[in-house]
Amino acid sequence: MYLIRKKEFKSMRYVRIFLLFFEHVYQYRSRIFVWFLVSFIHPLIYLLFWSGRNSNSFINNVGAIDIRTYYLLYIIAGGFFVHVEEDARPDILEGQLSMFLMKPFSYLRLKFFSELPWRLIQGSMGFIVLMFITAVLAIPLQIQLNATQIIQVILISLLGYSILFLFKMIILISAFWTTDISGLQQFMEMLIIIFSGFIMPISLLSESIAQFIYATPFPYMIYYPVIAVLGVISLPDLFRICIIQIFWIVAFYIFYTMLWHKGLRKYSAIGL
Repeated sequence: MYLIRKKEFKSMRYVRIFLLFFEHVYQYRSRIFVWFLVSFIHPLIYLLFWSGRNSNSFINNVGAIDIRTYYLLYIIAGGFFVHVEEDARPDILEGQLSMFLMKPFSYLRLKFFSELPWRLIQGSMGFIVLMFITAVLAIPLQIQLNATQIIQVILISLLGYSILFLFKMIILISAFWTTDISGLQQFMEMLIIIFSGFIMPISLLSESIAQFIYATPFPYMIYYPVIAVLGVISLPDLFRICIIQIFWIVAFYIFYTMLWHKGLRKYSAIGL
């Protein structure tokens, strides 16, 4: 009985942490709106670019993917693009990490709950704008999902977000070994944008390039969740994608833990 109550207390504690961070994030709603505009404009630019091409031949090359629905879904997906690595300078380089080390929570969990409200708010804004666009412009979303696929899509989306978050956390703690991670940060942002299907569907690339990208973790962050929402992936393939996503989560978590412990040995801060 005591253990059950203790677990319930811990779960409620995390809920309170999330609500506190949510209240903090809401104070910066103007900044959230600006970031949302960035994630909103990019898919529209790509959609306008491809609309200028021969739509029939393009759709044939893509296959079962409806290109309009594909890019419109990235309006929501862009809202869940993690930016937690931007905290590297205040936390590690400026010594604020000492404050987090004294709390009864792991740094990873605190960052997860501090980042999640930003993503939920931006993702919700993307959903509202997507519904507005489809209603005003009368653009039908080509989404065909049954009940079983919906459950798989939710699971794939959660796993994809977890992969992206852990990957960005690894970039964040690389600040233990360098005084400026901006170069690494921008390079990884470029890789994610290219290899996660932001510019074009990976299936449109040549087979050799596509197979190389599929061997990386990047498609499993955003691309596969978006494709899964379109309903063009069979249930066996959805299950296979989930297994691969779990593999990348475990691999990134182990790598993050190793870097974290090694980085703490190098970390130092001076208090007042």
